[in-house]
Amino acid sequence: EIGFTRTLHGVMQNITHLCSRSKSRTWGKDGWKKIVVCIIADGRKKVHPRTLNALAALGVYQEGIAKNVVNQKQVNAHVYEYTTQVSLDPDLKFKGAEKGIMPCQVLFCLKEHNKKKLNSHRWFFNAFGRALQPNICILLDVGTKPAPTALYHLWKAFDQNSNVAGAAGEIKAGKGKGMLGLLNPLVAS
Repeated sequence: EIGFTRTLHGVMQNITHLCSRSKSRTWGKDGWKKIVVCIIADGRKKVHPRTLNALAALGVYQEGIAKNVVNQKQVNAHVYEYTTQVSLDPDLKFKGAEKGIMPCQVLFCLKEHNKKKLNSHRWFFNAFGRALQPNICILLDVGTKPAPTALYHLWKAFDQNSNVAGAAGEIKAGKGKGMLGLLNPLVAS
């Protein structure tokens, strides 16, 4: 759940940044209403229970509701929706409005079976993309922590040039506390 909370808290910090852009024609204090965070878990048996606990703590997930068969038909996925007012940081501490966290609209899709990443992308684009009709989609893997203004800069690339069809951000390895991660040759390189 540490990688998950690192990513989600980073996204929520980005939403806070977008909402702080008071002179923007697009963003501002209600900018969070223009963003839906879509989380897709690849298999009910594969997702770590502590990740589900983190989602439950945010109000997004409820244990015991998902069933694998309904009306004698196999279930493919379970969808939960909630607008959370709090975030969990990587230290599993709650952060809310007192720390500047804005509300966050969350769609959580818990796939019944593990069918790998491309199937998850298919769910995202064909199911949620078709329903939400977003102007821009940003995909993040669990464990990736976006810098506090990273999503703004990705959005800005699309906003400034209608010919831009895709953009990628820079990825930096986390060095850890006291840069102890640099003792790992993979991180140090």
